[in-house]
Amino acid sequence: MHAREAPLAVVTRPRESAAIRRTLEQSEHFRHVAARDVDRLAQLARRRRLHNDERVQSAGGYDGHLWIVLSGAVRISTSTAKGGEHVYAVLGPGNYFGLAAVIGKGVGILEARAFGATELAWIDGAALMQLLDDRPPLWRHFGALLSHRLMVALMLLRDNTAAALPERLVRRLLALLPAIEAASGEPVLPMTQADLARMLGTSRSRVNSELRRLESEGLVRSGYRGLALLDLPRLRTLAGKDVKAF
Repeated sequence: MHAREAPLAVVTRPRESAAIRRTLEQSEHFRHVAARDVDRLAQLARRRRLHNDERVQSAGGYDGHLWIVLSGAVRISTSTAKGGEHVYAVLGPGNYFGLAAVIGKGVGILEARAFGATELAWIDGAALMQLLDDRPPLWRHFGALLSHRLMVALMLLRDNTAAALPERLVRRLLALLPAIEAASGEPVLPMTQADLARMLGTSRSRVNSELRRLESEGLVRSGYRGLALLDLPRLRTLAGKDVKAF
């Protein structure tokens, strides 16, 4: 059973604004934005807390927000024609989603749900568009974010159609690296083996077998609803060139 969708919750400020700003400053996607623009993004943002499996936005609907993960993770998926599910990614702190729908004023086709207890920041699309118009240099940055996501999508399409399972599994793990560097130096990807199998279009048993092999070589460590990457240099060697993270 999915958790009942809750209305958007606006949390009071300014302490919350400071927490959002810290996430933006640490995020690989926003750390190079000018300080005054980071301040404005944080001021525009509101926070929302979700329980495990709670829906972030209406399925199949356009809610007009840019979402940024502050803590926890968000599982991005879509239903298949045969009633199954395809999982695209599980995004951790510092990552974002919803930007393409905001800028393109399109209809969202993906479903986003919290993976564990999760806290998000959201920025109303109209307010974000106004900020971009007021600050034209920001258009270049957000355009680059969209371009990067397109390159990630093309990479994943290539991997799932042309790469053998051992290669594409390692490449997918690296593509899901957190947007904020882990304090321990060992990134932990919040996901289940079943979701990883859905991402790769294969069975859970085959994914489990490959993960056990990587674990025996000291490259990863499987845990409950998480996967630690223990040796990034060796994993990158196995993955080959041009791996792009979400």
